Amino acid sequence: MIRSALTVLFSLCVASCGGGSSSDTGTAQDSSARQVDIDFINTAGKSIDYFVADANNQELLYEESNKATSCSNKEINKKSFSWNTPTPLSLKVGARDTNTQSQTSDITQLTLNSSEKAWAIAWTDNDKLMLSTTTQQSSNLANHYRIRVFSHQDTRVQIVSSMVSTMEVKKGQLSTYMTMENCSGELFFGAEAISLCDLDAGKSYLLITNGEDLLVAAEEK
Repeated sequence: MIRSALTVLFSLCVASCGGGSSSDTGTAQDSSARQVDIDFINTAGKSIDYFVADANNQELLYEESNKATSCSNKEINKKSFSWNTPTPLSLKVGARDTNTQSQTSDITQLTLNSSEKAWAIAWTDNDKLMLSTTTQQSSNLANHYRIRVFSHQDTRVQIVSSMVSTMEVKKGQLSTYMTMENCSGELFFGAEAISLCDLDAGKSYLLITNGEDLLVAAEEK
C-alpha cells in the first residue's frame, strides 16, 4: 500500500486521436522512479476535466491541484505518473464536465504496477456522465488489425472475412480482442460498416463506439 506521504510526480504528454506528434513538458525523472501512463479519452460529447489523486489520501479529489488534464470531445491526452516506492500505485480518478462543473463520475481506486498503461474513458449514459478505466493490452499481429471495442450502448460487433465472427458488446464494457484481415468492408457496429483504413495494419486498437458510429480509435501500447 502506498503511504499518504507519497509524492506523485507528473509529466504531461498530449497527442491527438489521429496519431499526431507528442511532446514531453515534464522534467527528467529520477532513474529509480517507477512510472505508469494513463490515456484520458473523452467521448462524452462535451469538454471534460480529469482529476487524479492518491487513493490512500483523504483529500478531496476535485481540487485544482489534482487536475490532470482537460479534453475536448474525441480528444486523447496522456499523463505520466511516477513514484519511488516498490509497491503498486493506487489512484482515484474523476471526470467532471468543464463548463457547468455539475456532473462528475469517479473511480475510487485504480491500481497500476510499474510500466503499466491505462485507459480512462469519459462517456455518457442517458445524458449521465460516466467514467470507465481499464489497463491497456497490446496484441499486435503482423498484417492484421487487432481490435477491442468499448461501447456506449449494447451493440453487435461483426467481422466478415475468411470467417464470420460476431460478438455482443454490452454497454460500458470492453470486448475481448477480435482480428481483422483488411481495413475496409469487414467490420460492422450493428448494421453500420466501419472502415479502419486510416489505421496501421500490424497494430492493436481500442475502438470506442456509441453503438453505431466509430467515435475514437486509439492504439494500444
